[in-house]
Amino acid sequence: MHIIIAILGALAAAFWAFTHFVNAANQGREAIGDVKGVIRRGKWNRRVDQRLIENLSDPREATAVLLYQMAAYDGAVTDRQQARIVEEMQNAFEADDETAHGLYVFGRMAVGELNDAGNNVRKILRPVLGVCTEGEKRQLVEMLERTAEIEGPPTDVQRGLIAETRRVLLGA
Repeated sequence: MHIIIAILGALAAAFWAFTHFVNAANQGREAIGDVKGVIRRGKWNRRVDQRLIENLSDPREATAVLLYQMAAYDGAVTDRQQARIVEEMQNAFEADDETAHGLYVFGRMAVGELNDAGNNVRKILRPVLGVCTEGEKRQLVEMLERTAEIEGPPTDVQRGLIAETRRVLLGA
């Protein structure tokens, strides 16, 4: 009888030790997962905290941001304005329909992050300044002027964005 009680006691102690070690291992694994999550979340937050305009490297994206902002100064961007902006980008960049729509969507997202792209013209135009020729810079200003006139004569705010863009790009 004493042997059976000793065996049962040993089995109970072994079971308790096994469950204790399994729980400790699970908690350790969860702790490692938590640390990995914190690191991953920190990297993601640094990436997310940057606005789209902080990472602009393509002059076409910069142009899309300014064209969308120009149209948004009239209020909600209409289907007519969207179609004309996409058409402008297709003509200027020799882009297919999908690329031009993608640039339009990028411009809409970037402007959505900003209160007013007009306050960040120099930062937005950084890729244009580094890559584009004088003729291409003039073409961008002309695109802005045509976009401002889609729904009627340009407003003061639209003229201000055109003037600031012209000053940054052409020094005029």
